Amino acid sequence: MEIEYSGKNLAVRDSLKSKVDKKVEKLQRFTGPILSAHASFELERHVFKAKLLVHCPRERIYKATGQAEDIFAAAAAAVDAIEQQAKKEKTKRLAGRSKATTRKGVQVPGETGEREKTPPHKGNRVSHRDDLFNPKPLNLSDAIILLEESGAPVLVYEDHDTSKVSVLFKEDKNRYSLVTQPGRS
Repeated sequence: MEIEYSGKNLAVRDSLKSKVDKKVEKLQRFTGPILSAHASFELERHVFKAKLLVHCPRERIYKATGQAEDIFAAAAAAVDAIEQQAKKEKTKRLAGRSKATTRKGVQVPGETGEREKTPPHKGNRVSHRDDLFNPKPLNLSDAIILLEESGAPVLVYEDHDTSKVSVLFKEDKNRYSLVTQPGRS
């Protein structure tokens, strides 16, 4: 990683360079590998301004400006701003992987970001999923539409007419199987 330095109305000293080098090195925890960086410092009416530009892989560029009466504090403010940007971008990127997608206002089962929970027993092959159950009472035609839109293999729902738990399976393109709860007196 190479950091370029420039100064306007001041000379950039080695102590400042080493301090910024250390701080930018620590940024790699949040940004990943840094390809290049440019730090420019400016003195204007007893206020120091530090501008930092960091280039990372995959076209990611972070820019920040810090202002303070001390040049080291201005540099620290710029680095902190880039750290916040990188953290925010990373959480967005990770949340995008597990975020639920919706189509026509319908929550898509299996894409809610909830992982299958397995009991702590190693030999047990049972996985618990709560994303395939629709708590709202539905009639059969609505359940078929919801199953089609979700793309899930199965839908568990409460039948609107009978108030019984029903399970709807998609067997092939236009064929469905329905399992209903046995009658209660």
